[in-house]
Amino acid sequence: MRNKKIAEFNILNLTPKRLLEYEINNEGLINVLVPRFKINFLQKLMPQKISPYIKANLDELGSATWELIDGTRTATDIANLLKKKFGDVEQIYERVGLFLQQLNKNNFITFIEISEQYYPL
Repeated sequence: MRNKKIAEFNILNLTPKRLLEYEINNEGLINVLVPRFKINFLQKLMPQKISPYIKANLDELGSATWELIDGTRTATDIANLLKKKFGDVEQIYERVGLFLQQLNKNNFITFIEISEQYYPL
């Protein structure tokens, strides 16, 4: 159902918003912190030595994209800024669109326009 909603929009006109926390690793790349369990009760039962998060490691382009996701820039804005930073990246708009779709599919981000349309405050 979620992907069907996104298909109704041009993803490059959507404004992504992060749903998860992140950290920057030693190489300066982003690790998105994905909760190990969705139910808080299960996290309380875990041994203290085990992190409550699984780290999703992003590459250089993915990390730069993640840092630009602030809830105000559209996917096109993000692609344009990446183009300035990295030079002429092959198929930048398609790559950013696909990456944002994957992040959304895995519940790392949402799109403000979709959230407002289908889940109004």
